[in-house]
Amino acid sequence: MLRLREEQLRHLEQLEANDFLVQVRDAIVQDIPSLKDEPLLSRLQAANDHAGELGLGDQAALIQFLYTEAIAPDFYLDPQVDTWLRKPGQPVEQRLNDLLATMQAQLASGAH
Repeated sequence: MLRLREEQLRHLEQLEANDFLVQVRDAIVQDIPSLKDEPLLSRLQAANDHAGELGLGDQAALIQFLYTEAIAPDFYLDPQVDTWLRKPGQPVEQRLNDLLATMQAQLASGAH
């Protein structure tokens, strides 16, 4: 049976994470062509790292988080957003859904 060293496993995990981010970036650019010239990959990597710190584990929620980063750069660095996402009592995925619903409602009402 083939056994990989820890270093090899970490390298494979990094390659998989990079591939995931490239796939998400490509989907974002396909959905929002105006972002094709943006340096998305580095921003998505930073957002992905932050999502990991938050404990965001659900892949669908992570993709929403990354899409939000693409259209609202560094949204997660806003102190109010970061505090909300870290607030105990609900899973971070639920807090993200609540945040996105609030953002969509404010955009729909014209209240920026």
